[in-house]
Amino acid sequence: MSISSILDIAKSGLTAQRLALEVTSENITNVNTPGYSKQTTIFQTAPTTLERGFPLGSGVQVAEIQRAYNDFLQQQLTGQSATEGFSSTVLASMNQAQQLFNDLTTDGLGKSLQDFFSAWQDLTSNPQGQPERQAVLASAQQLVDQFQRINGSLHDLKSEANQSLEGIVSDVNNYTSQIASLNDQIKLIEIQGGRANELRDQRDQLVRELSGKVGITYIEQTDGTLNVSLSLGQPLVIGKQAATLSLQPDPANSSYYKVLATSPGGNTTTDITSIAGGIDNRQGEMGGALQVRDTMVNGFLSDLDELAYTLATEVNNVHTTGFGLNSSTGLSFFTPPATMAGYSGSGGIAVNITQTADVAAASTDPATGGTGNNVNAQTIASIYDKVLTTSGGQLTLGSFYNSLVGKVGVAVQDATRTQATSDSTIKQLDNLRESNSGVSLDEELANLVKYQTAYQGAAKMITVSSDMLDTILGLIR
Repeated sequence: MSISSILDIAKSGLTAQRLALEVTSENITNVNTPGYSKQTTIFQTAPTTLERGFPLGSGVQVAEIQRAYNDFLQQQLTGQSATEGFSSTVLASMNQAQQLFNDLTTDGLGKSLQDFFSAWQDLTSNPQGQPERQAVLASAQQLVDQFQRINGSLHDLKSEANQSLEGIVSDVNNYTSQIASLNDQIKLIEIQGGRANELRDQRDQLVRELSGKVGITYIEQTDGTLNVSLSLGQPLVIGKQAATLSLQPDPANSSYYKVLATSPGGNTTTDITSIAGGIDNRQGEMGGALQVRDTMVNGFLSDLDELAYTLATEVNNVHTTGFGLNSSTGLSFFTPPATMAGYSGSGGIAVNITQTADVAAASTDPATGGTGNNVNAQTIASIYDKVLTTSGGQLTLGSFYNSLVGKVGVAVQDATRTQATSDSTIKQLDNLRESNSGVSLDEELANLVKYQTAYQGAAKMITVSSDMLDTILGLIR
């Protein structure tokens, strides 16, 4: 081995240790970067040569900058992000819905329903009394206002969910275009033999954030690119091309948005409203918004309509058979419902009479001896406790309302439980990922000292080689 060989070996050491120090520095500076995976310098001996029949090494070289990555954990985090996105969206909406049915306040629908029938009960004590009749009309108006207020608020909730799709679609388009761009960059680097570790980390982080918006699946290709699809198959990213999502008012659904996807690099546009959030739209924020808008709130509205429809029908059936103080008869107390759908809202239920004299408390005409008759008022007052045939079974009006309140409460509990579970799972997975892929400053500082010492050793070898050359040159002089 010549002195120049010693210099070459020392040079390889300087180069390798410098690279290792660069990797360590990268790890330390990205200790708080979300999604960053620890990198490790893998050394290997340089090719050996024969020196006077003896195999001697020619130094050291860096075989690979290895990225600490666990695809199984990434898959788990992606799936849980979709669940967390769905549950947080649903929970926010259901908490608002629960406030509408909160009868802890004194002006809830349940309280108004009781007050309405209590007013009729009070009327039975003095069927000709103007204050009692006025109380019936006032409580009826308050009840109608409650129905319309809740109906309007539930429609506002649907509108908010619909409006939120605009931001979600924008985020999805942003994430998919970035993933497609990173695909292209990763492919260019790795086709030349490099490892695009940082770019892969960025792409994994984007995939995870994308899954919080819509349920997705992904498959890595042999060229390093990642193909991403909705969980039910619609492609979102293929290589360096990304799909574009857009919104379009749907006349068949009250002009709420339908979600369209233009395929990556193509001109094919598909309506993905029913599959954007996976099976039954139960993944990601988009699935949550669609589930709230098209299913959950519609269920509450349907029950509210049925309650208003049943109340009005039962009261009207009795009221039309009774007589007012002015002998009026055949009058509906509430506006007769033409159909159940939408009856609880504006344009539906309303108080149909305005004069106290038209309140039909009697079962016979006062003009023919019915003065003081309270039979009709008693019958109407008893409707509150009457068991009726409803979609929920044989229930009283009060029980049917309580079942509606219970449905809202169950929806809140389900969303709360799902979010708590997904939050806990994500935290555990994050901790697990941190233990596998996260940067340990203690470990990196130890590596820093180790590589620095090795670098100093290689530099010392150059000094020694230089001294050896000087010694030889001194012999020549």
